Parts: sequence; C-alpha cells; structure tokens
Amino acid sequence: MKKKLAWLLVGTMVFGTTLLGGCGKKVTAQSLVEEMNAKLENTKSYEAAMDMGMSMNVEAEGVGMDIDLSMAGNTETVMDPMITHMDMTMDMSLLGLSMDMDMYLQIDGDQAITYMGMAGEWMKTSQPVSDDMNLNNITVNVGDPANLKLAEKTETLDGGEAYVITGTISGAELQDVLASAESMMEVLGEVDLTSMQADMTLWIYKDTGYPASMEVVMSGDGISTEADGVTISITELSVVTDYIGFDTIDSIEIPEEALAASEIDANGMIIE
Repeated sequence: MKKKLAWLLVGTMVFGTTLLGGCGKKVTAQSLVEEMNAKLENTKSYEAAMDMGMSMNVEAEGVGMDIDLSMAGNTETVMDPMITHMDMTMDMSLLGLSMDMDMYLQIDGDQAITYMGMAGEWMKTSQPVSDDMNLNNITVNVGDPANLKLAEKTETLDGGEAYVITGTISGAELQDVLASAESMMEVLGEVDLTSMQADMTLWIYKDTGYPASMEVVMSGDGISTEADGVTISITELSVVTDYIGFDTIDSIEIPEEALAASEIDANGMIIE
C-alpha cells in the first residue's frame, strides 16, 4: 500500500505539471501566449523551481483523516532525448513526515518510464505514451483563450518587467487534459475532474517573451481515487512554477541505481 500511495502522489504531481505543459500589432493575452508558445516550441531545455500544495482526506476501513501535503524543489528538462528530473522534498503536516524524493521521467520510444527514489529505495514503472499527448514541449495549456485576461499594468519581478495574464480552466477542460495523458491513468485510476476548476495566473517577461512564473490553483467538490481499500480525496491543489532558465542544460543522466530498479505495476506489484 505504501508503494501504491507513493505512485498516487507522484501521479498527481505529474498531472499538476502537465497542466503547465501541453497547449495561448496589438498586445493581447492571447497574442502573448501564442508568441510565448512559439518560442517554447524551439526550446531545447529548461530549469524551474516548483512548489506544490495539496489538501486531501485519506480514508481506510471507515477511518478518515485530513492531511495537508506540500512538495517543493527543482525540476530540469531536456527535450532530445526527453528526460525530466525532479528533486523534491515532501512534507505531510499531520504525520510530521518529511521525505526527499528524486524522480526521473524518460520518454523511450512509445513508453514513458518513471524512476522514483524515496528513502534510499528506487522504483520504476512504465506506461505507453498517448499519440495526442506531446511531451516534447512545455507550452502552456490555458483552456479557452477567450477567457484570458491581460492586466492593465505589468509587474516587476526579479528577472525584469512582466505581463500578467489570468484565466480559468473549467473542469471539462481539465478532464480533457487527463484523458489525453494515458500514461498517468493507471497511476491515478478513475478520476473525475468535472466538478473542479483551475484558476491560472501567468507572468511573461516583456523583453524576452519567455514565461517567468505560473500559478495554478484547482478547487471545487474534490477529486477522489481509490486503491487497496484506501480512498484519497483531494479538495485543493496548487502548483507554482518559477522558471529559472532556458537552454541552460545539455543533458541529464539517470543514476545507475535507478536504471537497475525493479519495475512495478500501478498496484505496486513487481513485474517479473
């Protein structure tokens, strides 16, 4: 059950990341997003800092508890070959638990292979990559472009002056994102997002056109998934990504101990 819960958490984290990757003369919110997407299509690598917060209820054998979970750390991605590395620290408030996580996601042909290290133990899983899920870009999926709003004033960030764009992604649009991400379905199980919505804020540097930061806050009636008699209900999920640099990494090496890990299925069973 420990392994299954770990993969559920990783699947949720990767799904939150997927909202930030996938598919927005007068300056408008839509034109800024479209121009940014065009730049990102040619990006070879990037680095970012991520901060994720989650409120959830975990229930087993009729006993439930509310848990606030947070994960923070750095992520780096190279596009060819496509490898993402996340170095995160996970904190669970109620249990007073803090744990370091090291995760690699590699696209090998038609397979998405995930390696996760926790407490000195590595696990490995693989799922097919959907044809309509383009993992080789980091362009922003902002829902209906007509719902985007450009703030009247720019904001000054550490990296310079930035446009501020806001928008709301409906539950139906979130469900479409999940439906296209077949490689995560076995991890997350049956999840209905139609009662949720995501409020998005995107900062784009005025001088370069690259994203500076993005915040997505999902809220609503909750997301529930069940595995091995344990029901996890997520009531709020927030992901903040601060972009550090683009085209700054040449390659990412997956550690030998990760490559040698036993492969497990979505239920935490070792595959012979």
